[in-house]
Amino acid sequence: MKKYTLSLSTSQQTFLLEGIGKMCRAFWGPDSDQCEEMLRPDAYLRPFKELVVNYAPPDVLRQLRAAVGNFTAADALFYHLEEEYIRLFINARGGIAAPLYESCYVSENAILMGQPAMMMKKRLESEGLSLTSHSNDPPDHLSVELEYLYFLLSKGWSDADPVFIDKAVLYASEILPWINAFRQRIINERQSPFYPLVASV
Repeated sequence: MKKYTLSLSTSQQTFLLEGIGKMCRAFWGPDSDQCEEMLRPDAYLRPFKELVVNYAPPDVLRQLRAAVGNFTAADALFYHLEEEYIRLFINARGGIAAPLYESCYVSENAILMGQPAMMMKKRLESEGLSLTSHSNDPPDHLSVELEYLYFLLSKGWSDADPVFIDKAVLYASEILPWINAFRQRIINERQSPFYPLVASV
């Protein structure tokens, strides 16, 4: 396997894992605990802010803060995000903006549970992982793929195992094209900018 480098300090590693974790949660759809945390934007955005020099554009973070800053109650934010999540990713008149599954980006007429889903299933099985809490979703759901990246990085760093870091960097490079395609489909969304902004971090 080709050797890759990922030179981050221990604190940067922690912030990167926290950021990936927050993105995973966001694209599973809103939950009440997550919305409570979002009402404290300094805490919610901290991992992204700490990595801003190398990764997230500062204006994206300012816009994210503004997107949730209009809400003072977690339940109002939850219902707003739930409505937008459904409209963008699950069901909308005229079709959804962007499917959350890699298989849908393989070709123009791609189908769900295509080759990327089969490959993701094999990856998970090879590491002894399985879809438990979201077993009804295809394994190439964006959040599953981000959780797998989290697993590889976390294991590589906690065990000081360069093999897992190599796997993580290679895997990230493999999924980046479809994630960019996904982001492009929602980048101009103006009705609710939260999900496009999270995808842009």
